Amino acid sequence: MAVLVVLDGCTFGPTPTTIGLPVLGIDWGRVASVERPANYEQTVSPSYQGTHPILRIQGQAMMVDVAGLPGGGYVAVGYVPPDWAPYSWTSTDGQSWTIHEIDATPFTFPVSVAVSADGTIVAVGRSGNDPVSWTSHDGVTWAQHTAPLLGNGSVERMTSVVATQNGFVAGGSAGPELLDRHARFWTSPDGAAWQAVPDDATAFANAEVRGISTFSGGLVAVGVVGGVQDPTGAVAWTSAHGASWTRVESQAFANGEAVSVAPGPAGGVVAVGADIGRKIALAWTSVDGRIWTRAPDQPSRQHSGGFAWMTDVVTIGGISIGVGDVQGLQRGTAVSWISRDGLAWQMSASAPVQAGAEFYGIAQAGQGALVVGAFGIPDSYVPEVWLTPARS
Repeated sequence: MAVLVVLDGCTFGPTPTTIGLPVLGIDWGRVASVERPANYEQTVSPSYQGTHPILRIQGQAMMVDVAGLPGGGYVAVGYVPPDWAPYSWTSTDGQSWTIHEIDATPFTFPVSVAVSADGTIVAVGRSGNDPVSWTSHDGVTWAQHTAPLLGNGSVERMTSVVATQNGFVAGGSAGPELLDRHARFWTSPDGAAWQAVPDDATAFANAEVRGISTFSGGLVAVGVVGGVQDPTGAVAWTSAHGASWTRVESQAFANGEAVSVAPGPAGGVVAVGADIGRKIALAWTSVDGRIWTRAPDQPSRQHSGGFAWMTDVVTIGGISIGVGDVQGLQRGTAVSWISRDGLAWQMSASAPVQAGAEFYGIAQAGQGALVVGAFGIPDSYVPEVWLTPARS
């Protein structure tokens, strides 16, 4: 007889499809409406002069991260071609999303968003060659702020931000687009005025921060070692308050890329990513951020003849949900995985609404979750949002 687990109103079991009930992190449904930008994309690329047309969908944009608001509702951030200007999306119910221009500055990329307990919204990224942040109280109107530079003449960027009891902590890197990078951290009481964490030539060397999370022991950050074109493994850092960081090297990180971290389903933290070749989605767990265990390889995190990777993770009611993609020869499929311990993972169902799509960022939505991403890939990147459990 199948054993079912009911958690926060959601039913889990070994064979959920035979029961007919949508399952958190396993079954996904597309939301009703996501407003798209009125940008340059055409249905047929004129550069091909009609001989070998590439079909494209109007409304191109990258919707890359999302967060819930304390009073209800959601905010997402991203950027829009052809000028790569920053945009946001807001929703009161998770089903209908409205787009807003943050500003018209070209080559500007918000890539991570966090919300404090008092409702202050902070997004981080880069504008040109400099790290920047944006603050908002409604997700519609934003103010841009500069962050202190390392000052070594390289491109500098914020890649992740988290809200803490004392404000916000951001991580990122300094370094050229395609070569080696140097990890960086900043702290802020309000998301507007930032202080640079003093550089540490040893702890920050040859690495980039990709994700930061709070947990019972303080803060944990994860990232990648090596250049963008030639990564060599994952890395972690720990901190009590964000003002100083201790680097953590582990054999468990060998040949991996860690891109997101969250509180674990049974305490501690869970991190996700992929191996360097993206042949298998990877996960790691740690009780204290210092000693790490890599989840054993299993078929559920592989894709026969192709690629599999995770892009983000969230933990809801003792269940971790990792989101990402699997891909064969060309078009990928957006998928997710659930785990009760961060080590054994079950892959989600693959519904038509996930075909040709990619999952980027996930956030809790009531007793479920929502994820932002895109569909139409690789020829088009049209913003989309999905909810789990899917509505029956």
